[in-house]
Amino acid sequence: MAKALSIAGSDPSSGAGIQADLKTFSALGVYGTSVITVVTAQNTRQITKVSEVKPDIIKAQIKAVLSDISVDAIKVGMVYSKSIVACVSSALRNVKVPIILDPIFKASTGAILLKNDAFSSFIKRLVPLASVITPNVMEAERLAGIRIKSIGDEKLAAKNIANLGAKNVIIKGGHMQGRYSIDLLHHDGIFREFKSARVSALDMHGAGCTFSAALTAEIAKGKNVIDATRKANEFVNLAIKKVQRVGKGLRIVNPDYYMKNSDMQKVINAVAKAVTKLEDTDGLGILIPESQSNLVFALPGAESLNDVAGVKGRIVRIDNDVKTASNVDFGASKHVAPAILAIMQNDKSIRSAMNIRYDEKIVSICRDLGLKVSSYDRRTEPQEIKTKDGMSVKWGIEQATAKINAVPDVVYHLGDWGKEPMILVFGKNPTEVLKRVFAILGKYSKM
Repeated sequence: MAKALSIAGSDPSSGAGIQADLKTFSALGVYGTSVITVVTAQNTRQITKVSEVKPDIIKAQIKAVLSDISVDAIKVGMVYSKSIVACVSSALRNVKVPIILDPIFKASTGAILLKNDAFSSFIKRLVPLASVITPNVMEAERLAGIRIKSIGDEKLAAKNIANLGAKNVIIKGGHMQGRYSIDLLHHDGIFREFKSARVSALDMHGAGCTFSAALTAEIAKGKNVIDATRKANEFVNLAIKKVQRVGKGLRIVNPDYYMKNSDMQKVINAVAKAVTKLEDTDGLGILIPESQSNLVFALPGAESLNDVAGVKGRIVRIDNDVKTASNVDFGASKHVAPAILAIMQNDKSIRSAMNIRYDEKIVSICRDLGLKVSSYDRRTEPQEIKTKDGMSVKWGIEQATAKINAVPDVVYHLGDWGKEPMILVFGKNPTEVLKRVFAILGKYSKM
């Protein structure tokens, strides 16, 4: 499991800070750890007291986590004072994992969360450590030293902030006016905009923390900054749609809504559930090829590998059983995923597939089960297709589909130089794929 660390303040109402970060990490399937910098007394209406954690305790917390747990990304939120800025920056100076810096200057309720005399230290000591910095519009104005009234102003501000030392800059667009909320990413000197329909929820608390925590989680899982920003944008917009009135003041952003309702999370959950069944099935190892297997499930209307979830590191054979090498995530399959994308060109309802070992007996079993079986010959693959990364599988599925003038349930090939023969089993979802694989196993294991 990917692991992330949040270094931030404590919010006892659980709307922001450490508590919001941990909820978001959990919703995205990341193990969350935490270091508390500040203890606040707050609720949905106001912050009544702020107490700094002593720097030596903060440093000891960071050391305790990092000396034991190999975290994959670190989020830094509320740091409040010069002494905390100095402590955190010193502790993270030689850390080799991505650091996501979320500037926390002022609370939604109006309280000051970074002392004025700590601002210059924040810029000099923390901003240069940031792999990504995620200010909202007001925070970006203060960091960049300009007023922001348009997307052009945002771009100039992002450049100014990048010049302070941050490797990537995301200016969150929730506070801008307009039909769309636009998160602006400045990455490698190029701007990218991530648009979503603006949600009317002005009296809310925690959206900024939730976005940066989601970004941290996705980076911890190995996504690049562009894909992680896209996912964080989607995540926070779903969470905002179901803000909750838990107290008498501001409404709280709800990360759990994503977990329960997102198509992406539903796909992840479906693959994870199916993989557990595979691991619990005795004797399944006899169907696993030498190059291992994967089980994939695509989003509705999937267009790229990043729209298809699979097992990172594949499903591996251990004796006669199987185990997963890692967790389930999007973009994890580069061999089975292209096959499902190709099938979906002809039938968008077929969104799942698993590869199993080739044996002519298995092909016969598939036909006996009443499945539509087709094949293609990799030896006839045109050279210009072979030289294009990811095109071989697409070409093969197109050949197999044309061969029977129908969308097949099973496709096999006999291999080629350096390519193992393989069988692909398709279905509308992982449940249907597993039903077919288990039917094959039941007959094959008796031969």
